[in-house]
Amino acid sequence: MHLEEILAQITPIDEECRALAQKRYDDLIKPLGSLAKLEEMITRYAGIIGKHLKSELTYPKRDLLVWAASEQTKETTKLLQGEYPVNILAALTEAKTIPLQVMALTEEEAMAEGAMLVSEYIKEEKLGLLGFGCLAAADNELVLAAMAGGILQAAALKVPVMLDGLATCRAAAKAAELAPLVKSYVFAGHVSDEPGAEEAVAALGLSAPLRLNIADGAGEGAAVAFTLFNAGIRAYLEMETFAEAGVHEEVKEFSHHEQVKDGKEK
Repeated sequence: MHLEEILAQITPIDEECRALAQKRYDDLIKPLGSLAKLEEMITRYAGIIGKHLKSELTYPKRDLLVWAASEQTKETTKLLQGEYPVNILAALTEAKTIPLQVMALTEEEAMAEGAMLVSEYIKEEKLGLLGFGCLAAADNELVLAAMAGGILQAAALKVPVMLDGLATCRAAAKAAELAPLVKSYVFAGHVSDEPGAEEAVAALGLSAPLRLNIADGAGEGAAVAFTLFNAGIRAYLEMETFAEAGVHEEVKEFSHHEQVKDGKEK
């Protein structure tokens, strides 16, 4: 698929579904907004997939794609053999860690290569969520272009991407230059300890739920953030609203009316 076709398929997320998902969180038997970034993550996910009902919002199948330069065969082999921490962390949420070496020789080819690889993995594995890590240097333009193409393709297929580290954030910014709407489809898994990482996250208009002081962006932060994603969905599915619990009179300290009156409404 040509880049122009991919860009044409990237549409705004469903803000009505996002608002309805937020309403459910607000109606749960808990203080308003008490799940903070977990709520933001899952309500945006609802907007991305256009679904908000409990029967529709399930745990998406996910994999973690770790991008590398063509010369990084030793590193990608170690990933295949499960020798990186990210392999263990991703497996906690039943995600496989997939190393991808970028073989293209130009940025245009790299963007097409990244889009093709992501399209294949999403469709063949029926993925609903991706994580992106990167073993290459954060200024490797070919790898950045490939990840940008992958992010664009994921957005076109309405699959969110959990970013990890400086390189993946730079790739998302590169993708957003071509399609600003793509910013709604990416999440910041954590703020890495790389110089400039915090600024890169902020430039995307994102707020990361984790600060792990990890010195690289190989995917560990995105893998851990997958567990938070699961936690947000679990609360959405398993906690009850006042109506579901058959409570006709809200507990005062959790009352929506009382919290709005006290200025706690988000």
